[in-house]
Amino acid sequence: MPKIVDKSAKRKEIAIKTMALIAQQGFENTPIRQITAHVGIGKGTFYDYFTDKEDILNEIVRLMFAGWADLLAAKIGKETNPLAQLFTLLKEGSRIGDSFQQMMIIYIDIWRWSVSHKGSREFLENFRLFLVKSKDSLATIVRNAQDEGLIKKEVDPVILAGTFLALIDGLCMHRMILKNDFDTEKAAKTIFDALLNGIRT
Repeated sequence: MPKIVDKSAKRKEIAIKTMALIAQQGFENTPIRQITAHVGIGKGTFYDYFTDKEDILNEIVRLMFAGWADLLAAKIGKETNPLAQLFTLLKEGSRIGDSFQQMMIIYIDIWRWSVSHKGSREFLENFRLFLVKSKDSLATIVRNAQDEGLIKKEVDPVILAGTFLALIDGLCMHRMILKNDFDTEKAAKTIFDALLNGIRT
């Protein structure tokens, strides 16, 4: 009897094994033949799970955002105050490179690749949708804070959410480079307090 393979699980496994290679060399410098050799599969098997090299990047992006979302959800799960949730996201999001440094390197490479418009329209749209979804989740927390009278009603939740995401990205990259010379908690608190001075009711 032929072995039944969970196609979704196998696709995920191949993508995870490929991450180290892409983090080391960059997406554009990693040919499919090198991916298949690294993962230990044949070229035909690769095409059983992915339509092309860009498709494996789609899967990596999906896994990255799902992993980050799960980690941050776990960090803010105990917080009920929306302002405390926002601060926790800023602080813990800035430390995400500690757990996901390989993914952060790929994330930076994807940003560069996307901004240069080298990806297909489908990939660029998928990446944009992942970013929009992240921003929308954060905007919901901002709206909750507004509903509780903690943040001014005139503040645009989507713009503030985008600002938070940009701050998280920047702080995370600083921490990755500066390591222990960068006080994430102090930086997050300084930025958060400064932001609150302008948006708090």
